[in-house]
Amino acid sequence: MRAHAQRDFQGTVLVADDHEVFRIGLVQLLRRSLKIKRFLEAESLSQVTGHLKDQNLALAIIDLRMPGMTGAKDLERIRRQRPDVQIVVVSASESREDILHALEAGVHGYIVKSQHTDQLIDKLRYILSGEIYVPPSLAEQPVPDSAQRTSKRLSGRQHQVLKGLVEGKSNKEIAKGLNVAEGTVKMHLAALYRVLGATNRAHAAALGRQLIA
Repeated sequence: MRAHAQRDFQGTVLVADDHEVFRIGLVQLLRRSLKIKRFLEAESLSQVTGHLKDQNLALAIIDLRMPGMTGAKDLERIRRQRPDVQIVVVSASESREDILHALEAGVHGYIVKSQHTDQLIDKLRYILSGEIYVPPSLAEQPVPDSAQRTSKRLSGRQHQVLKGLVEGKSNKEIAKGLNVAEGTVKMHLAALYRVLGATNRAHAAALGRQLIA
C-alpha cells in the first residue's frame, strides 16, 4: 500500500456496527486521529438506510454482520442509493468470499478488524485519499483452480497491466511504466475485466492478488 497525501475531510461519517463498544471506540479514534467532527451511528441495516438520506454524508463504515444485513446485495443497494458516498467494510471476517463479494459490490475498501488501531487508521487514510484498499491477505489465501486457469489465459502484457493494478497504480502510471499509451492500458483493462469476470477496478485488483504473488 503506497502512501498518499490525505485531503482535508469534509462531511459526515456513518459508523455502522451492532457492537456498541466497537462503534463508540471507532468514533473516538476517528475523531482523534483524522480530526473528523460529524458522525452518525447505526446498529442495523434499517438505521443505515435511514441515515443515507443525510446529504452531508461522505463516508460510511459498515460491518457485514448486523441485524438486517444479508450480504453483498445490501452493499450494492447502498451504493446505488448513494453513489457519491465512500463505503468501507470493517469486518471480523477474513474469508475470501466475503472480501471479493464486497469489492464486487463496489465498496472502496475492506478492512479486517483484527489489527492495530494505527493500521486501521492508515488504511482509512489511504481510502480517503481516493484509493481502493484490498487486503494483502487475499494473496496469501489458496488460489482456486479456476483462477489458475484464468491466469494461463492472460497475455504477457495483460499480466503486466494486472500487476500494476494490484500495486495500486493509476492507468497513467501503468502506461508510463510500460511505455505505452494510456488508451492501450484501458484496452487491456477492459479485456482483463472480461477474462477475470470483474465488475469494477477494485474487484479486478482483488482477483489479481490471487494470480500475482
